[in-house]
Amino acid sequence: MNTHKIFSVALYEFRTNVRRWGYRLATFGLPLLAALILWGVRALGQHTDLGAMLTGNLDRPIAVLDQAGLLPRELPQPFVRVEQLETGKDGVRAERYLALVVVPADYAANHQVTVYSQGGMASHEVVLQQLPPLFAYAALHGAYSYDEVLRLWQGPAIRMVSLSKGEGSETHSSERMVIGYALGMLFFIALFSSSGYLLHGVAQEKESHIIELLLSSLNARELLWGKVLGLGAVGLLQVAVWLVSARLLIAQAGDMGSKFLTALQQEIRHPDPQWIVAVLVVLPLSYLVYALLMAGFGALGSSLRESQQFAVAVSMTATIPFMLNPLFFLNPQGVIPRALSYFPLTAPVATVLRLGVASIPWWDLGLSLLGLAVGVLFSVWLGVRLFRVGVLMSGKRPSWREVWRIIRNPA
Repeated sequence: MNTHKIFSVALYEFRTNVRRWGYRLATFGLPLLAALILWGVRALGQHTDLGAMLTGNLDRPIAVLDQAGLLPRELPQPFVRVEQLETGKDGVRAERYLALVVVPADYAANHQVTVYSQGGMASHEVVLQQLPPLFAYAALHGAYSYDEVLRLWQGPAIRMVSLSKGEGSETHSSERMVIGYALGMLFFIALFSSSGYLLHGVAQEKESHIIELLLSSLNARELLWGKVLGLGAVGLLQVAVWLVSARLLIAQAGDMGSKFLTALQQEIRHPDPQWIVAVLVVLPLSYLVYALLMAGFGALGSSLRESQQFAVAVSMTATIPFMLNPLFFLNPQGVIPRALSYFPLTAPVATVLRLGVASIPWWDLGLSLLGLAVGVLFSVWLGVRLFRVGVLMSGKRPSWREVWRIIRNPA
């Protein structure tokens, strides 16, 4: 193969696609939109209570009508006693009370209370969290203060330490999940964006017969590798812009006082080495697997629509880990998550989802890389065979039986 010709094709594909308005809008427009939203939230937060605006005022007292005489006369905050049912209901309607809790006279028989409210899920959650400690406090007959009962009910603060990362290394599971899911989605979006440009370019060149002129000066293997590498650079630039923008936006959002965003900043500043391997090795190898297969199958169609029908069978396998993501959250070391991280077509998303829950053994990550290496070799062999024959095919779309015949005997 002539590396100069491959580089020329790659450079042409890169320049052509980065000039597309759709690409520029997706690459730079999304970060700008996110920055505008963040700026609007920060500006609005300086003049109003965002929490109260979104969920309503949750600091209002909770009215209690104790018909069973179960609770102490002096109720702890945030509870206040009312003597009449309608008085409590009117207070809820007037938004003086967050809710009204009625303890019926026959509570000892059925252990059931009635809650009246007109708020949403946020107010319901507050009431449900506050009621159990109140009844525990009443059952203890003043042996402990309400604050002590509340602390006992909530349990201790827990600091999780991952032994796979080394003793004393604190984990932030929710932040890892966000990073893993975000990387999976970024790869998925960049894959479909780049493959869409690839399919569009091949179909357009076939319909206009430009592909025949190109093949008169370079062979199919050189053309394929040039397209794959050029569009890979397009996708890499897009992901790089998104990652840098996300890093800057999170740095700005971390100053807003959110504990989650502050912890997310720390996770990004001191990444797990396995994240680095996933970003620098797993995702690029996965792109090669998908790009070579989609270019090969996409070349078999005589139009863009037919090329997309062939390629969708390959690209949709990347969604399987997303469909099974509860299995990753429950047990990332389970049989199905591991098997998906070893299979080349599902390895990229499955690996980052597993890393999003917890670190995985290095030998496990090594098996994923080995599977991807085998996948790249297979994709090179299959993709080149299909592309070499497909770019010169015209007329009706070949059936899957004919595709199998091309794979077995591409001459």
